[in-house]
Order: sequence, then structure tokens, then C-alpha cells
Amino acid sequence: MQTVNSIHRRAGEGPVHTVLGMRHEYKLLASESGQFMSFIATVPVGCGAPMHFHERDSESFYILEGEITMIASDGTKTVAGPGDYVWFGAGHEHAFLNEGEMTAKAVVTQSPGIEAEQFFAEIDDATMDDRFDATCDVTEIGSRYGVQIARVPEFA
Repeated sequence: MQTVNSIHRRAGEGPVHTVLGMRHEYKLLASESGQFMSFIATVPVGCGAPMHFHERDSESFYILEGEITMIASDGTKTVAGPGDYVWFGAGHEHAFLNEGEMTAKAVVTQSPGIEAEQFFAEIDDATMDDRFDATCDVTEIGSRYGVQIARVPEFA
């Protein structure tokens, strides 16, 4: 991995993936920094991530627009809105879902993010195949990158 010392990406710039119906616009890739990955997640109503945990990555959300419901492993729900910050440590099982009335946006940061970057890239590539089966494929792909998924929701 070759890291860089400085990156400036303007609004609308950066690599893009579509993951489980959400748009990820990367502002910094883990392969560029060697330390973390940061992206703007656009989360349509009804979309989110199933219950899962990252073996090695911590994950944080800074909500820019809309609301995202954060769900803990015990089912406890917390609604995060603009200006709210939520952090999950590596190994902490969680899910999130946009149960609001408008598309939500958040800055998501994962550290160290190397495996998450590869996971998201492979999911984006896999969804281009007509044979993609979210229920099986997301779980199988996740297992290669330290992402353990409990169940993939129907919106995937």
C-alpha cells in the first residue's frame, strides 16, 4: 500500500460505490492514508446496514442531513440527526436504518478501514452481476474482510 501525504477532494469528487442501496462517495481511502477511510454515505429511506460487526474496524457516523436509526445488538434504537455523532468500536455489533421521511447523509469514518474498503469495492462489483444474491453473497464477501453479518435485509 502506498500512502499519500495530502488529498483535497471537492464536493462531488472521489471514487463512488453503491452498497446495499446506499451511495458511498469516498473522500479518503484507507489505501491512500494507511490509517482510515472516510466517505459521504447517502442513505435513502428504507436503506441501511444489517446487524453486523467489524472484526478490526471501528466505525463512526457524523450525520449531515436527515435521520439514521442506530440499532444496538440488544435491539435498542437511537435516532441520530444532523450534527449528531455515533461511534462503534471494532467488534461491537450494530445496524443502522433510515426510518425517516427523507434521504439521509452522513460522514462515515472507518479505522483502519483497509478491509472495509475492499469489502465495499467487492460488494459494488458483485451487484453488477445478474446472479447477485444479497442474502448469500454479502455474508460470504463480508467473511473475507472481517465483516460478520447476521442477516441481510430485503432492500439489498
